[in-house]
Amino acid sequence: MIIESYYLGLVAQFIFAIAILPYIISIFRGTVKPNQISWFIWSIIGFAFWLITPPTADEVTKMMTVIFMVNPSIVFVLTLFKGKSTKPDYLEKFSLSVGILAIFIWYYFKDDSGLLPISLAIFADFCALLPTLRFVFKTPAEEKPLAWIFFFLGSLLAVLAIEEQSFENVILPLYIAIGSFFAAYPLVLYRIKMKIPLKEWII
Repeated sequence: MIIESYYLGLVAQFIFAIAILPYIISIFRGTVKPNQISWFIWSIIGFAFWLITPPTADEVTKMMTVIFMVNPSIVFVLTLFKGKSTKPDYLEKFSLSVGILAIFIWYYFKDDSGLLPISLAIFADFCALLPTLRFVFKTPAEEKPLAWIFFFLGSLLAVLAIEEQSFENVILPLYIAIGSFFAAYPLVLYRIKMKIPLKEWII
């Protein structure tokens, strides 16, 4: 079982690592225009995830937090050159302010054990997710689903790969799986309804 969990964990991390590659290609091709505010929030919260990961966390969870810090940071840097720069609206301002507030609250409780620190980080990350969810539900034609599908599949594998199936260990990959599912759902549904070829789902 330990060996199986180890290999599942490796597959999950591989999926996470490559998930962002088609998205980056899409940015350079101009087929997606990431919003700078949204990805700035993702990069900040990804950094917070990395910071608050407890030393006792499963190795799979630790590797996940590194990837979810690096990937959004790369996309955010790319948005400075290729992204869609617009004035933040009310939802984006709310998400940014509440997300950063949650990080400051986390900093106060960062030395606590248990669910509180990681719950605060998940709440902050959910604030970052809100503008993305609104975007994919309103304009599914302007976002590619492959990266979100990869995040969803990788998260499910990560949950299965965790050897000690405690709530504290599985809550992060489980949250990512749920969030990725809701981001991918309208994108996939739109392409099925419009009978868009699979090759156009990628980049």
